[in-house]
Amino acid sequence: MKEILIIVSCVPLYVVNSFCDKYVSLKNGNKYNFLYNCIKFLIGSLCLMLPFLLDSSPKFALGVILCGVACGVMYAVSKTLMLKGYEKTSVAFMTLCHSSGMIIPCMIGHFFWSEELDFLSVIGIFLAVTSIVMLKDSKSDKKRFEITGIMIGITIFLASGGIMIVQKLMGIYFADQSISAYNFYSFLIPFFILCFFVGYKEKENKEKNNKKDIKIVLICAIGSAVSLCIISFVMTTLAGSVPSIILFPLFNGLGIISVCVGSVFAFKEKLTTKKIIGLVLGICGLCLVSI
Repeated sequence: MKEILIIVSCVPLYVVNSFCDKYVSLKNGNKYNFLYNCIKFLIGSLCLMLPFLLDSSPKFALGVILCGVACGVMYAVSKTLMLKGYEKTSVAFMTLCHSSGMIIPCMIGHFFWSEELDFLSVIGIFLAVTSIVMLKDSKSDKKRFEITGIMIGITIFLASGGIMIVQKLMGIYFADQSISAYNFYSFLIPFFILCFFVGYKEKENKEKNNKKDIKIVLICAIGSAVSLCIISFVMTTLAGSVPSIILFPLFNGLGIISVCVGSVFAFKEKLTTKKIIGLVLGICGLCLVSI
């Protein structure tokens, strides 16, 4: 029960992180994509530096380094493409693509960690995937179904699932090593990766940045970094003791509900009949998976 309450208490952080990403994606045609993510991961690594230094557990063991680097690379891919996907679709669709990545650790957990995956869970996974298709739309329902949007969705799905798997690996096999170090590496690595893209974008786009926009990007980066740090730390800590079939569906399911409802008020997104049905199917699917 204690673990469930901790998971539920992190849902507002899920919303903060999603809304910060969405708000930045609306600024000047996603111009600040790389800069925003670069600053976010820098702030995140700075926030995690003190726990990293104070943690007495092994910080430079092979397991924690490999897990941290792997998670960092997938963070860089996932968070950057997420903003690009927001340009053409909705918060609801990109959030569900990201959240449905939990299907991967649930399946792997069944075969490798002896975690239960019954018939209802399989039906739930099918409903979750179906709901993604129904929620797949753009800012206008008239926009064509492009291969680029499909590839972004698939990549985010795989990267999201990969991050959850690494969290499980860290929690199960390397619990004696530093979780603080793991999270520190997972934020520091994408910062360095994205630095190259920021430099490239600045040369490509020679027009001056708006100071007001930069201030907004910084504020959103702080909000997203802090919320993502706490989420990552909590999920990694719980991954060793809470089954994947409960941990990830519960957190992401509640996150989907909160973000989709909140985006109607915060970003004036329309909930069409198709979206509502897709959202209901997604929620039902995630609930069945967690039964």
